[in-house]
This record gives sequence, C-alpha cells and structure tokens, in this order.
Amino acid sequence: MANPLVMFIDDSETALASTRMTVASMPIESKQYLEAQLCLADIKAGIVPDLIITDLNMPVMNGLELLKAIRELPVTKRTPVLMLTTETKDELKQQGKALGLTGWIVKPFNPTQLKSAITRVLRLPA
Repeated sequence: MANPLVMFIDDSETALASTRMTVASMPIESKQYLEAQLCLADIKAGIVPDLIITDLNMPVMNGLELLKAIRELPVTKRTPVLMLTTETKDELKQQGKALGLTGWIVKPFNPTQLKSAITRVLRLPA
C-alpha cells in the first residue's frame, strides 16, 4: 500500500523546508507548494491528498480561501486540513471551523507536535 500523501502549502520556502525536514522520517509522501492555487490545480488534475497542511496568510489565495475551494470539490470534501500559521485569533479559528478545518497548529511549531498531529489525523502507527 502506498504511503499517504500530505500536501504542504506555505509562501515561505523556509517554512516548507522546516516541515519537509520534520516529516522526512515519517511513512508519508509529501508535496510542497509555495502557492495555494498550484495545490488546488494539482487536486483538480487528479492528485488526491490524504491530508493538507496550509499556512493562513499567503498572497493571491489565503489558507481559508483554499479550504473553501477544497471543500467545494467532491474528491476533497472530507480531506483533513490543518492550518499551520502564526495567527492565534479565535475569530479566524472559528472561520476555519465553519469551513470544515480539522485543526490549528501555531508557528513556530514544535516538530513533535506536528508529527503527532499528522500521525493522529492519518491514523499512522505511533
């Protein structure tokens, strides 16, 4: 069986490098995107993720806009989505929850916390 696919979206190359290093030893495949619309294009082209982890504040399409677009596609209607962001406002968390967000992780993240969240959401062996 193939490893689950996790898509990471962040407009910071440093943040993507950090997540890539954090998950390198995990039994997952990962794809990184600097722009949310590129991730969305891949999903529409038939690349179906098992989990999406996105930043909130990005140019062109932010994390909440991406989440809304993902939820409108039948193939990702129920795909777990985690927001990985510096934002901590309850109002933003409520907007995410209303759109079907799975969870919220605050940057800078603890690598153990991120791995734990991925393991829990994907139901990977601990």
